[in-house]
Amino acid sequence: MKFIAALFVLTLLIGIVMNGSAPPDSEPAQTQSRTENDRINTSETRQPERSAPITRPRTDALGRLPGSFGGTQVDGRLRADAAGKLIIDAEIRRVFDYFLASIGEEPLETSVNRLRRYIEAQLPAPAAGHATQLLSQYLDYKRQLLMLEQQHMQQADIDAMRNRLRAVQQLRAGIFDDLVHQTFFGLDEAADRFMLERLAIRHDPSLDASGKGAALDRLRNNLPAELQDPMAAQMQVQLREQTRALAASGGNPTDLRQLRQQLVGNAAAARLEQLDAKRQAWQARVTAYREEKLRIERSRGLGQADKRAAISRLATERFTEHERQRLQAAEQLVAAERG
Repeated sequence: MKFIAALFVLTLLIGIVMNGSAPPDSEPAQTQSRTENDRINTSETRQPERSAPITRPRTDALGRLPGSFGGTQVDGRLRADAAGKLIIDAEIRRVFDYFLASIGEEPLETSVNRLRRYIEAQLPAPAAGHATQLLSQYLDYKRQLLMLEQQHMQQADIDAMRNRLRAVQQLRAGIFDDLVHQTFFGLDEAADRFMLERLAIRHDPSLDASGKGAALDRLRNNLPAELQDPMAAQMQVQLREQTRALAASGGNPTDLRQLRQQLVGNAAAARLEQLDAKRQAWQARVTAYREEKLRIERSRGLGQADKRAAISRLATERFTEHERQRLQAAEQLVAAERG
């Protein structure tokens, strides 16, 4: 009930600001969890970060900033072309979100007026007018999004998440033109679709682990280039967590292979198995070397100088120069694993 009440208050405030009246203080937005389901359900309700040092605005254009803005610079930038027209890029939305993040520390009207002054200070007249128009659309979008959130409460059901994503996309398409829609939200929507379809693949009872891995490979191949690394990193975090849980429960290599196929796809699972094989072969070589080294060190027929020379020859015979640079650390690791 508190969350719905906060949404209602914020919706009211945005409506008041858009109509030119002064609003009361608003409640701060709730921090959303970053689970797989929440990424799909809350990509537009998270508070933006305010740390990227992009531009340094004039102090007189901003007025007195809320305390949480201390030590930060405006995230994003506003640009115009040679004809004075606004350049549409994702930086505009970042600027909007930076200033609107002050909601909860001051009246919303204060935040919006500061943003309008910043726009006028950064852009020539034609571009500034366009940016101000986009800001009005963005505020309307945020207001309607809050209302939509009440109609599509977060659920773990995949169909419900699909419906919510579809509703959000339709809302954006109804407010913004195609260029702004895709520029502001295209990557977010692609990431949401990817996470949703990945979740659907994993819970598809008609597919075995290999089938799920193949479907996930196809899904990953269709990701925009800008999302390949971020999505891969997110998947690896989840894989590490579930791999530890599997090991703790006594999972075997087959279980591990199937887990990898379902979480990162067949291609990545195969690469991880190759890395496992290389790691095991390396550890076996280090273990054999360490045992032979201990035999030399315990030999009663050799002096200390002879022992050192024999160990040096042993390392040279069994490892390349590059491998010898990490040999001591590898020995320590093997010793630690053996307790």
